[in-house]
Amino acid sequence: MTDASTLAPFHLDEGSETDRSHCLYLFEMDQVADVFEEHGAESNGHGWEGLAESLVHSHMPERADQLHFGSEGDTFAATSTDLTALTKLAILLHCAFHNRGLLSHYIQTADPRFLNR
Repeated sequence: MTDASTLAPFHLDEGSETDRSHCLYLFEMDQVADVFEEHGAESNGHGWEGLAESLVHSHMPERADQLHFGSEGDTFAATSTDLTALTKLAILLHCAFHNRGLLSHYIQTADPRFLNR
């Protein structure tokens, strides 16, 4: 079980014995919206989804088929039955959220198939 404060502001909901699906959410993204906007990227759930998909394909391509995305305008959401893959993604995104330079780098180098700029 992951300590919720470790990944804040991301929330990782771990499934149960009967429901093996795990979810990663981000609701509060305003704090770094300007970093996305600096690079002409959407600063909402869709922007975070594009960034996440790009990071998955560049940092953990072997797990790409195990992660699914379903973000909405004001919410980033990723799901998986593979808790390890989802946790690895959560750590990547958490680190970027709390390091504006790293977030900027990830946005600038994101695959345009996933993150429009």
